Amino acid sequence: MSMPTAEEIVKLFNLIGSLVCHQRPERTLWVGGHYLPVCARDTGACIGFLVGYAIVLLFRRKEAKGPPNLYVTLAMMVPLLVDSFSQIVGLRASTNDLRLVTGLLFGTALTPLLIYALSLFKFERKIPLLRSLLVKETAPDSKDSWLGAIALLVGIVSDGILFFAIRSIAGSDFYLYYWLLSIPIILVIIMHMFVLPLALLALAIDKALRKRRYAAGMERSVF
Repeated sequence: MSMPTAEEIVKLFNLIGSLVCHQRPERTLWVGGHYLPVCARDTGACIGFLVGYAIVLLFRRKEAKGPPNLYVTLAMMVPLLVDSFSQIVGLRASTNDLRLVTGLLFGTALTPLLIYALSLFKFERKIPLLRSLLVKETAPDSKDSWLGAIALLVGIVSDGILFFAIRSIAGSDFYLYYWLLSIPIILVIIMHMFVLPLALLALAIDKALRKRRYAAGMERSVF
């Protein structure tokens, strides 16, 4: 069996990207001789997810129980919502720069929030890929934030650096830039759109079956 060519891999990446993105050329960055697999906003969100995981790994307070700092989280997520909504209703036209930077901020803020939300569900088995990141004990009303404002501000600074880095290579035909961005994007899409939902479904089914077996066992013990 012959190895797939670069063009075949690009087509595969575009197919995967099409499952989550409109891929309109005017809203998609041209990098390394190809359009990226998803639009500028989704590119920012995918790369932002990776920044979010990095700040969780580096700055989470393992013994804290409260959610990530909600004020900074909202401040990072609202710009994308405002930019998207104002564009949809025709109030203004957005730009790829705005789509990219708001996507970066949104993805970075969403990651720790998603991990914390998943930690609220008590599964008997650990969630694959996230098992080492989940919060040990959650208390949504606690002010002792699992990820504080300073950690999220580090994420914002990182997003700024990445924004200028991606912007500087947009339009370049140097092929390595395409792979440098598209591979992480595709991995994020596969993990969050396919692997994670299927893993959660499997855990939910496992939990339901365990409860059913437990109830059946209790019923037999009574009779």
